[in-house]
Amino acid sequence: MTANSYRSVLLSVLAFGFLCDGQAMSRHHDGDARVWVRNGTLCIGADETYEVPGFFSRKARLDQNEVVLYAVQVNRPSAQAWETSTPPGVTSSTLRLRSDTCVEYGEPIVSFENQVPPQPLEPDIYEVLLQAGDQKNRRAWFYKRFCLIGKAGDWLVRDAERVEGTHEWRCEPLPTP
Repeated sequence: MTANSYRSVLLSVLAFGFLCDGQAMSRHHDGDARVWVRNGTLCIGADETYEVPGFFSRKARLDQNEVVLYAVQVNRPSAQAWETSTPPGVTSSTLRLRSDTCVEYGEPIVSFENQVPPQPLEPDIYEVLLQAGDQKNRRAWFYKRFCLIGKAGDWLVRDAERVEGTHEWRCEPLPTP
């Protein structure tokens, strides 16, 4: 192969990589959401890192970027439990995500509007999706499927488990004392 052939192949590969970064096409989400209970309230937040697009995808850190939240969705298997987002036409939010940010379930967020008002929580499997973006206009979506066990004011959060060989999920029962 001649030097021109090598250059031609290299330029084709680089062009393909830049044109097909696959940001939204190859991933449902870019990082893991976190769900925990603080003082009896369900908290929703983001893990410390998220994947960013490019020819070679890599991890970006929340604490090294300005990641701003613009939508929260919480779903049960049969219904939406809560959805809130910035109104149409609003291009930014005031809620910056950090690894310690707690978005309290159902509580109003400044400059957000509810699309689905918060429904009372009950023990079940839930999914949460935090939609955000960073200062470089990169998508930063965080997702988690989890089990909510207990009752209001005394919740426990556990990971949901996939039933092997199926598309079903379950909550592993708590060990009996």
